[in-house]
Amino acid sequence: MSFTAVHAERGRLDASQPDLGCGWDWSAIHQVRPPAPLACRECGHGMHAKVSPLGLRFFAHAPGAPTCTLAEESMAHHLLKLELAQAARTAGWMAELEVSGPDGRWRADVLASTANSRRVALEAQLASITAAEIRARTQRMGADGVRAYWFSDRSRIAWLGAVPSVRLARQGEGLVAVEPMARFTGAYWDPKPSIPLSEFVGRVLTSRFVSHAPRTPQRHVARPVTLLWAHPKCVLAEAKKLGDEEKQQRAAQEEQERAERRGYARQEAALAERTARSDPDRAALARHSARLPGIERTIAQAADMFLTRVTVGWSVGDSRYSSGVPLVNDRGTLLAVFDPLPLAGPCPDFLLDVGLPMLFPTEERRERFEEHRATGERLRRLRQQAIAAALADDEWPPRPGPPEPESP
Repeated sequence: MSFTAVHAERGRLDASQPDLGCGWDWSAIHQVRPPAPLACRECGHGMHAKVSPLGLRFFAHAPGAPTCTLAEESMAHHLLKLELAQAARTAGWMAELEVSGPDGRWRADVLASTANSRRVALEAQLASITAAEIRARTQRMGADGVRAYWFSDRSRIAWLGAVPSVRLARQGEGLVAVEPMARFTGAYWDPKPSIPLSEFVGRVLTSRFVSHAPRTPQRHVARPVTLLWAHPKCVLAEAKKLGDEEKQQRAAQEEQERAERRGYARQEAALAERTARSDPDRAALARHSARLPGIERTIAQAADMFLTRVTVGWSVGDSRYSSGVPLVNDRGTLLAVFDPLPLAGPCPDFLLDVGLPMLFPTEERRERFEEHRATGERLRRLRQQAIAAALADDEWPPRPGPPEPESP
């Protein structure tokens, strides 16, 4: 049995279409003498037009036919193909039954197409098949630019969701699509209620349903699937949620890394101050630095800011302060840095990490420092990107990057 045949003069005939797909009437080939010259598209054997007791038009192989895949298909398979074709036509698509690929590597039960050359195979799969086999068949069609969507009315489908697929069930006089259709509710994918097969096909062909691999949990389902059907808005909502979560996680990770660097930098400053206070000669340098222009006012500003007495640290002159003056409390804890300004190159990592106020005698000095800070931050990002790329490529240490630019 088949819904298609080849006429010696008219070419391909489709019994599911009123005009046989070629502008011809069924009476021109049914019960005519001599018999119409019809042949099977699959095996080439002769065929004749028939009508079932229920009025279903089809083509049957003449006696003595060889083994043919079309002849071996069950009546349920043929009827599902017919419903799929009718659903595609209702959605405004052209639908051809039993169409083979250009090199014969695949045959679509129903090939739905549009005037702008979109092609979709609607596949009735009632026989047993493995997930690997159905993936391979899907890939063969995809290689020729044909998307394959699979339909089955079996109660247990091992491959459901392994490829774009849907389970059908009989409801009253018609078929309904049961699963896996879902909507995104903000944290989960919840199942959607069943809908008529024709409506489901219409939604799929008009992109109101898309095959989607969910990345958030599925609930209220007997078995989560790899691919489900969802409205594009739900797919975008999930992507936005995951993107927002990723940004939050990245921000939290970056803040944790900043806190760790801040802690290390302040430990370094404390160690430098303790070491300097063991050297009596450093006291004179601290007293000299306390007379720099503008520092007295800055010390008073820092004292008001931290509500404690502020002095010049003995670790003044340490390279990590980049020619700036450390301002400390009585315990030697670093509170701020006065007038740091790198003479060349970017801002040192210490000043980027320590997370304390940088105080300046003039606005011009502050602006110059901010230029150095921006250069330092940019180079740090480039280093981090190079490290991440090297780790991704299993290359460590990373290749040398471009030379660091001179300070403005």
